[in-house]
Amino acid sequence: MHKLHQKNPVGLWQLFFAFFMSLMIVVLSELSVTWLILLFLGLGFLAVLLWSGNVKDFLFVGMMLASSIDINKALIAKGGVYVPGLSITLMDVFFLPLLAIWLFEKLIVNRQRLRWNKLYLLPLVYVLWCWISVVNSADKLPSILLCINYTRYFLIFILIADFINHPRHLRLALFGLGGAIILHLVFVVLQIGTGGAFQIQGAKTATAGTKLVFENAGGMHVFRPSGFMGHPNMLADYLVFVLPLLFSLTLMGIKRVGRFVWLSVIVLFVLGVGTIVLTLSRGGWISFAFAIFFVLGFGYLRGIVTAQLISRLAVLGIVGMICVVIAFPAALLRITESDQRSTESRFVMMDHASLVIERNLLMGVGMGGYREAAKNNIPKSFAQLSEWYQQELLKGVVHNKYLLTMAETGVIGFVIFILMLWRLTTAVVRFDYWRDPVYFSVGLGLSAGIFGQVIFYMFDHFYGDARKTLLFVFFGLVVATIKLQSMQIKQPAAQASL
Repeated sequence: MHKLHQKNPVGLWQLFFAFFMSLMIVVLSELSVTWLILLFLGLGFLAVLLWSGNVKDFLFVGMMLASSIDINKALIAKGGVYVPGLSITLMDVFFLPLLAIWLFEKLIVNRQRLRWNKLYLLPLVYVLWCWISVVNSADKLPSILLCINYTRYFLIFILIADFINHPRHLRLALFGLGGAIILHLVFVVLQIGTGGAFQIQGAKTATAGTKLVFENAGGMHVFRPSGFMGHPNMLADYLVFVLPLLFSLTLMGIKRVGRFVWLSVIVLFVLGVGTIVLTLSRGGWISFAFAIFFVLGFGYLRGIVTAQLISRLAVLGIVGMICVVIAFPAALLRITESDQRSTESRFVMMDHASLVIERNLLMGVGMGGYREAAKNNIPKSFAQLSEWYQQELLKGVVHNKYLLTMAETGVIGFVIFILMLWRLTTAVVRFDYWRDPVYFSVGLGLSAGIFGQVIFYMFDHFYGDARKTLLFVFFGLVVATIKLQSMQIKQPAAQASL
């Protein structure tokens, strides 16, 4: 039986791709010029893919590259920014064919069972509980759609964790993530250069909160870029995912990762830090700092970071912050000046969520049911607010992922969610047999990105966007990195260094 990654004459799998892309053309035929251009580029990518013969690897790199690019086409949308819908994303163009090939090879061609990993358990239990919680939702359609999205996240997690079984696959994943960083940085430059006028249809870039005015600083206007993430806070969160990984790789030095890769990683890291400053996301800054502390702390415990290096980095960080304040005073003003009631709104919404939780403590109001429940559970604190302000708050969801999770899935779902985060965040540092320092560095950077989310979840809503996809992508990469190190221990002669 020929493998799909070999060069073969046109066969069944090529016909499958032809059918899939034909279906995509029919679905997207009435789109704008922007989407037609994207479709053309996608067909070009497919042509290169088929010509190369390495279908799975190309799809995998494309999936990793597109995982943080929030371009989508709504399939089912009830209306409203915070109402869960069902969309096909740019990542799905790569993920769905790869999932089909992976399942076909595993179940039909090779007749293999899925290699169960104990780290799969809590994400699986969480997704199942989300489906169970739909019973309590007052609005079933958004709840079902949100659960479909979470099922998709879980499949992405399983696919990545199982697909990566060789160091080459992990390199492909890192190259895909690196390519995405470059695309985000280019888009940020275009946004800043045009003052936010540069847009891509399907990216659904937000306008609220993208331009700040500091009245006490002479009416200074500052534009906040959002990249492909749709909002500055989301871009900051994306950088909290990937910057710790870049930082961890820089600690390995030139000898372990190579001169070109090491210098490229440093450049991307510096540009990424500059970008997260430009987002003016206070939650992003705090989460990024904690993620870096995570890398340094566990890196020190494992012996890849010295006390002297930490001291030097601390000095460099202080000097860097001084330079930022001098060159970009809006960063300091973002902390010291008025935030247009942003902090006040968060506290009011947290009080609101607390009331919803109190009245639905055990089972919650169901996945996707928060907005409907919020309308019927108005706290006393709302009496002090204007009618307009109340309506604005009711349009959204609480900007605290933990309270939102408890409100929708109850205490049971909240406990499962916390255990899932804890298990996947600490999986790398609790694994005792790290013989390859590069594997550990990659795993540590990935874990720090997840830990950054643990902190960021206290400041934003994190409902059903690309950030949730990234969380499960990083889950999968963590499991895969541990698996590769375990394989190296069992078969050291058969495994090449990363």
